[in-house]
Amino acid sequence: MTGAPRAGRLERARQLAARLWREHATPWRLGAAVAVGIVVGCSPFFGLHIPIGVTLALMLRLNKVAVVLGSQISVPPLAPLLGFVSVQLGALIRSGGPARLALDDFRLTRLPELLQRFLIDWILGGLVLGLALALPAAVITAMVVARRRRRVGGGAADDAGWAADLRRAACRYGQAPRGHRSYAYFKYRIDPLYRQVCELVGRVERVIDLGTGLGMLPVLLALRGQAGRIVGVDWDAGKVHSGRLAATGLPQVELVEGDIREVELPAGEADAVVLADVLHYWPAGVQRELLRRAALALRPGGRLIVRETDRRRRSWLTRLFEAIAVGIGWNRGPGLSYRTAEELRSELEALGLSCAAADASSPTHRGNVLVWGEKAAGP
Repeated sequence: MTGAPRAGRLERARQLAARLWREHATPWRLGAAVAVGIVVGCSPFFGLHIPIGVTLALMLRLNKVAVVLGSQISVPPLAPLLGFVSVQLGALIRSGGPARLALDDFRLTRLPELLQRFLIDWILGGLVLGLALALPAAVITAMVVARRRRRVGGGAADDAGWAADLRRAACRYGQAPRGHRSYAYFKYRIDPLYRQVCELVGRVERVIDLGTGLGMLPVLLALRGQAGRIVGVDWDAGKVHSGRLAATGLPQVELVEGDIREVELPAGEADAVVLADVLHYWPAGVQRELLRRAALALRPGGRLIVRETDRRRRSWLTRLFEAIAVGIGWNRGPGLSYRTAEELRSELEALGLSCAAADASSPTHRGNVLVWGEKAAGP
């Protein structure tokens, strides 16, 4: 008897969510909403960004959901950097010189002290920084929304199916720390990696994801029923823990804390090995060894799938964000060493794999390429 009332509540919630998303939803109004949210997110009023954003959305007749999404720019790993830049900009405007602060000072534990000393600088600098970030974000949002709405027929239906799968995967991170939860939410939505890799993997028995981070690819593959067993390896204990929380109830997912250079890769057992956005943390020699070990782990007909940023393409923004993420400790690695798609492809071919490549960039992930090699099928 309780099923019907619960189903009714869920349906009303779904209808409310759909109505909120449809209101004021022309491409440029959505772009404006994201821009307003970004300006709010650059302010020092942590904990109040959502109510401030919703209030402004009501006043300006903007899409509330888009404003709230834009305000989430201040989640880790960007929050310390945004705060630091905002205070420095405010100090330069007000006093003509920078504040004597380091990026490491912008830890959560120091927030009350920072607000007491630099509130005015932070408000002023955050407004300037927010406006600088908001304009390109508004243009990109409007262009992406307009382009997606021009799609009709089966492509649109297929996109809707993928969107539903990505939402289901993101919801699994609800118990993770806020930074990991927010990262997964946005990463699934703005990065084409997950759909591209899932399509390349197909339906197989065993997948290995090296440098899995939060385990986002294994979780998505498991939810879609694409593999009997998916092993993810990463040396960041916090991310692995969040991934395990997300993978609760998915017995086919195993997330291992370890160094991908040393973890055992049984020869000839994997249908697919994925190295997504991980090779560039190592020098070329280490990259070649990782590729060699990954290729040996493939069974006949298996695929080695690599996603990397091509240093010859227009990828300065992607590389800048990666440098920031490494600098503040969000991503761990001894350095950054980008190579070209041609170099990666030639190395895979030298390992006896037949290769192909495709663009894997997006407005927020410029210069990324997907290179994959397939091991010859047995006799």
